[in-house]
Amino acid sequence: MSNRLKRKGRAKFLMIDGYIFTSQAFRSLSTVERSAYLEFKWRYDGFNNGRIALSCRELAEALNISKATASRAIEALCEKGFVDPVKKATFNLKYRAATEWRLTEFTCDVTGELPTTQFMRWREKNTVSLRGHTVSPEGQQPLKMGGICA
Repeated sequence: MSNRLKRKGRAKFLMIDGYIFTSQAFRSLSTVERSAYLEFKWRYDGFNNGRIALSCRELAEALNISKATASRAIEALCEKGFVDPVKKATFNLKYRAATEWRLTEFTCDVTGELPTTQFMRWREKNTVSLRGHTVSPEGQQPLKMGGICA
């Protein structure tokens, strides 16, 4: 790494671009999911996209939440297109490794894949309420409400 790219005592900061902050996917994130996204961004140093190692256990400890909540937060970030797994976790008696992630807003430093910004294409699934029944936007199969099929 060249000297011009090193920080030299300057404080680290996080920047969220305006197009990310105003996207429908980001606005739909819960506070835990937003905190998880910030943890991913904190671990990104500008040269390790695709090698951001973060497990559910590490995220749970960092955010002071349960492992199940951390797992749901990571799943939501994947579903909405903020992060993608590059290398899945492995566990055996000799070697343990957390999943390595990439932020989709940046070029992958491992594969060279361009930014996909999948979260910009994410749309919330809306339902339409007709006479007390909830139906899908396509109008095909009724959804279950409160354990009773509508």
